[in-house]
Amino acid sequence: MTQSLAERLRSLAQIASLVNSGTALPEILDRITVAVCQRSPWSSSALMAVDERSGFSELVARYDPLYARPPGDRDRWPLETSPTRTVLATGTLLVIRDAQEAADYADYREEARLRAYRTVVLLPLRAADGQGRGLVMSVHAHEVRKIDEDELAFLAAVAELASLAVEKAELLRLERQQTTHLRQVLELHAAAMERVLAGHPIPELARLVASDLPLPLVILDFTSHRAIAEKSPLATVADVDWQAAVRGRGYAHLAEMLASAPAGAFARARDLSLRPLGFESVLSAILEPCLVEGAVLGGIILFTDGRPLDSFEALAAQGLRSALSVALLRAQVRFTTQAETHGEFFQRLFTGNWRDREETLARAGHLGLKLEAARFALLQDDADKPGDAASRASLQRALLGVAQRSLPEASAFADGGAELLHLPGTALDEKALNRLMQRLVEAMQRQTGRRPIAVLSRPCVALGDYRDARQAVARTVDLARRLGRGGVVAEGDFGPFARLIAAADREELRRFVADTVGRLEVHDRSHGGEMLPTLEAFFAHHGRYQAAADALGIHVTTLRYRLRRVAELFGIALEDADSRIALELALRMRRGLAADAEQGSSISSK
Repeated sequence: MTQSLAERLRSLAQIASLVNSGTALPEILDRITVAVCQRSPWSSSALMAVDERSGFSELVARYDPLYARPPGDRDRWPLETSPTRTVLATGTLLVIRDAQEAADYADYREEARLRAYRTVVLLPLRAADGQGRGLVMSVHAHEVRKIDEDELAFLAAVAELASLAVEKAELLRLERQQTTHLRQVLELHAAAMERVLAGHPIPELARLVASDLPLPLVILDFTSHRAIAEKSPLATVADVDWQAAVRGRGYAHLAEMLASAPAGAFARARDLSLRPLGFESVLSAILEPCLVEGAVLGGIILFTDGRPLDSFEALAAQGLRSALSVALLRAQVRFTTQAETHGEFFQRLFTGNWRDREETLARAGHLGLKLEAARFALLQDDADKPGDAASRASLQRALLGVAQRSLPEASAFADGGAELLHLPGTALDEKALNRLMQRLVEAMQRQTGRRPIAVLSRPCVALGDYRDARQAVARTVDLARRLGRGGVVAEGDFGPFARLIAAADREELRRFVADTVGRLEVHDRSHGGEMLPTLEAFFAHHGRYQAAADALGIHVTTLRYRLRRVAELFGIALEDADSRIALELALRMRRGLAADAEQGSSISSK
């Protein structure tokens, strides 16, 4: 096979020009197959991609001026019967002297006869296409030709130049792809921030990002105590079921995990159990909190497939977090301002410091407060201090989130060391209100680690009712604290003696108890403690001898004897109504004071 040096150089120069052409890869491959046949003895050429995943050698470019598409033509061949796999694996060229007689390559023999070519040379390219598949170039002659060393060197140079052209085209493709991705990320950042600054709701921001970020995500908004989800990360769980689980029982679990996660750059994934959401799955997830002045206001949970995020995904996620942080900060400022404003307004109602009814109602309407037929809930724990501003705001947000699930128009504010929630309307009956109070107690206990006292006020119909209701609630809280009660309590939970003890002067009560039963206490300490328990059982059973004796586990005769001894030793006449009432009252107050002292000791020890 002969060809002048000048012709070979012109062919190489033409192919070399493709390296700097900057065109798309498919066009470059087509032009290479044409250039290798120009001013050369080769009548046709082809480029094939070796696809190990599919098990086929696939045609990606062909130049054959004599046969455009003959009947029975193919563009893919099994690798088992194709020499392309061997050429690519060994990295050496292969010469088939007469393809029409090639017994080892049946598919080549079939195509050679179909396209009327004989001698074939296959050369591996040191490059891959856009799908990562290795490439093999083949050239064909219509006659059986002898291939000399010069021709093989020429073809090797062609293959090297073709490899350079493919590599450059792939680099240009990647650069264009990266530029496109970067532009998309910047556009996403701009669109997200534009929506935030325009005051659009956070769910709209979540939908915007979910449409461009391929990974399922959950956005948690601690300022409104809600979760926003779009796509389910579980193939077996529908989107609507996933969203319901995230908004419902899964919120507390996800919020706890997010609040304890360190802030990063979306680079660290962890295993996240979905069992608390009702799914027996553990998924790889990236948890990134949104921190504002050290407080976690929410954050993002990205469910990955176990791989790290690529640079563009991480950049998009960081842009989302930036926009979300701004949105949460705005929501936090609005919440804090509203809580302060509502707190100031209700302070006027609670103290009675208002004069004009119409003006006060107009102010309430401006604040979005419905005062008629409303109640308020007070929650207070035994902490010495209510906590810093950030933690207290977080507590108020959590309580308000719980309340607004049942009463969307509820509002929260602080009153001294207590947290108050205004509960407007009559949408809930007493049972539903009690369930709401229980949920509020649980939410506050999760936030603070302490079980609070929670009191629901009486209904407030007129403006003046708020002062009376607030005073009644304060008395109930004080009484519950003195008697060691926690959780949901009501004024009716305490008997008249307990309320009397809470309201009366302690020293006067102690003197009354000492004057009435003091000598009995001294006697019992030195004689085995029979008199006081006997009298308490007698009064507890309303003076019925047999019932009291049974309660004490003694014979009724023994009971009568002890009561006579009380009269003989201490001059207490149980037949006298005044003496009897005074003695019973002193015994009840004695128990109440003991419980009060025990509670006080418990609080001081904390």
